[in-house]
Amino acid sequence: MADEFLSDLPFPTNPPTPPSSSNFGDRERLRLILIGSTEGVREMIHRQHQAGIADAGSWSRILPVPNSDEVMSILLLYRRRE
Repeated sequence: MADEFLSDLPFPTNPPTPPSSSNFGDRERLRLILIGSTEGVREMIHRQHQAGIADAGSWSRILPVPNSDEVMSILLLYRRRE
């Protein structure tokens, strides 16, 4: 099932190193953001990893959400613009 989903993604699941400048040329930067409890965010990161969708090490460290008791983690992806 994960393979079927991954084949439909418009970007590589293991994106190349982003360009050093702010000009991404023919690529668009996308951000996936998880927000919730520490346990919930960690669990979802590991589920994404187990499903082959996103490597667990590609997510940012867990950060506090301002004015909240929740945390967040961010995954950067790049896709080719058409």
